[in-house]
Amino acid sequence: MTEILKAKDRREREGWYDKFAPPNAKGIDIGGGCKPQTQLHPDNENWTVWDMCKGDGDATFMKGVPNNHYDVVHASHILEHVKNPKRALFNWYRILKPGGHLIVLVPHRDLYEKKLAPPSRWNHDHKTFWVPHRPEEDAPPTTKGLLDEILGALPRARVIQLRILDEGFKSAGDYEHSLGEYSIEAIVRKVLS
Repeated sequence: MTEILKAKDRREREGWYDKFAPPNAKGIDIGGGCKPQTQLHPDNENWTVWDMCKGDGDATFMKGVPNNHYDVVHASHILEHVKNPKRALFNWYRILKPGGHLIVLVPHRDLYEKKLAPPSRWNHDHKTFWVPHRPEEDAPPTTKGLLDEILGALPRARVIQLRILDEGFKSAGDYEHSLGEYSIEAIVRKVLS
């Protein structure tokens, strides 16, 4: 089950969609899969999907996407796959309209990976592991703090929410995949110029 579908009921209960990804907003779901519609708003023609499996380019650069184009930029479990997370965050913010929301979810290192450094037990394409804030001093360089990366890439951005999503989380041990949510979510508002 994708992370978007796991979060759907919780997001509806919290009014998350109305606050951060209203149905009338023009949005893009980066890494949203091969289908033409997004799982975030499957019946909304204002939303599009950007994914390499559709022939779109590298999500790090978002080549061909104009600046200030989308009301919402959503990237769930993509940042851990890119080689340069700060460059990706910069470009995801670049394509966002002033006043819009950049929503980034990454797997929590301690809930998902259950180890300190790559390779991931679950996805060998993961280049980085993630914690909410600055990693421990002795953490490997492949462990990143989501808040630190955002503020390093987007010093003028306004982080309005940073939280651990663990609804329904149940660890099945170090060598079995956990159940439920195991993400860190950051929501950033693009400052008005």
